[in-house]
Amino acid sequence: MIKSCNLRFDASVPPSVCADALSRAGFTHTFVMWGFAGEGVRAVSAASAAGLAVETVHAEYHGVNEIWLDGPVGEARADYFRACVRGAAACGVPVVVLHLSSGDFPPAFNEVGLARYASICREAERLRVAVAFENLRKTSYLADLFANLSSPARKFCFDCGHENLYDGGRGVLERYGNDLVSIHLHDNFGERDDHLLPFTGSIDFRRVASRLRPYFDANPALPLTLELKSASTDPYRFAREAFSAACRVEALIEGRA
Repeated sequence: MIKSCNLRFDASVPPSVCADALSRAGFTHTFVMWGFAGEGVRAVSAASAAGLAVETVHAEYHGVNEIWLDGPVGEARADYFRACVRGAAACGVPVVVLHLSSGDFPPAFNEVGLARYASICREAERLRVAVAFENLRKTSYLADLFANLSSPARKFCFDCGHENLYDGGRGVLERYGNDLVSIHLHDNFGERDDHLLPFTGSIDFRRVASRLRPYFDANPALPLTLELKSASTDPYRFAREAFSAACRVEALIEGRA
């Protein structure tokens, strides 16, 4: 099973150190944040130098609510997302993860934003890149998007931590699993988006694994991806702990534990 972890699990050290730590721990893949000022290209370079394949580009999510606003600010956000798709394609990365909204009171789902996401998916179709929309605080945006946007590029990214926080650990995976191309695994206590190591919070990973099993059976190339924030002062030790947790999740998915 492909095991992956986000590159910047420790933002206090350079990407090259994180990449080296992940590679030495046993990970073969990673995912990178694209950012606004060339961070994505530099991150892909750091990962490649450490022998890691980049399986996902994650677009910057701060300010994502702009996409639902009429006018130049919303257009600029759509332009940025299209640039992420082009950047991923240029770097040979097959999946771009996007957020649909942020916070408790985002703008209402509307035709302006829907048209922009449709144009982003058209660009992704042209470049043979998947756009994976992630479950967040407001899963109604996923429901509206999937009901109103039909595209072979429109896919799903399942985040088990977000599901635990905002949906009580129920149902999001099964509703959109037929389009699953990306997974974010991490733990929390149902109060904050802590991005803890699996098995250190309140999420029942045996249950998560049993729910994921049919999707890995159907797609053995699906990466088992951790999305973590290190609380350690030693990125190499944390990367080893992360790889151990990934192996433990793998064993649960495969029915070996």
